[in-house]
Amino acid sequence: MSRCKIFPLLAVLVIVTAVNLLAPMPAGASDSNEVIGKMAGTWPDWLPRAEQCPADIMPSNAGAPAFSIEGCTAAVEQCLGRCRAGNAGDCYSAALVVQRTIKTGPLSDALFLRACKLGAASGCTNVAASMEDSGDYTCPNRTYELACDRDDPWACTMMGFHLIKGIGVEKNNDRARRVLAKSCRFGDLDEACSNAKAFLKEIGD
Repeated sequence: MSRCKIFPLLAVLVIVTAVNLLAPMPAGASDSNEVIGKMAGTWPDWLPRAEQCPADIMPSNAGAPAFSIEGCTAAVEQCLGRCRAGNAGDCYSAALVVQRTIKTGPLSDALFLRACKLGAASGCTNVAASMEDSGDYTCPNRTYELACDRDDPWACTMMGFHLIKGIGVEKNNDRARRVLAKSCRFGDLDEACSNAKAFLKEIGD
């Protein structure tokens, strides 16, 4: 996990999953590795690649997904089947399993984007963070702002960070304080919250 300072993109991609990818792999991991590897090689026709800006497809009622990386790992084919059928939480879970299996990339981004479209705000945040690699922050910042409005803590932390540093947006510490104040929805122990508090301390909260 990243520390509380200016994080490089790859650290951000780990952060916004809200999962410790260094944790021991759960039971069923070897089977999930095989399924995910095959999926990455053939690419299912029901899963468009992540080419849209998440802000353009995020539902107005997007919120926090109910997800289980352990449950999805133990039965990944069923998890992917439910994702295909339209379950946002299973798409989000499957994206996390992919990150554990083959790291962040086109497949995890596509699953996060499907989760986003189905109403998982944090799926939108993950895709936006991945898009920062292009050097164009227009879409990521639009996405963070919308996802923060829908109470996704990491979106608020990312938007606040960008406002403090002037990343693709004019520096604005007052606005940063307002969005970072929404980063602790899941409590002080959540890393979105701890990073937000570090940023607030940096600018004088």
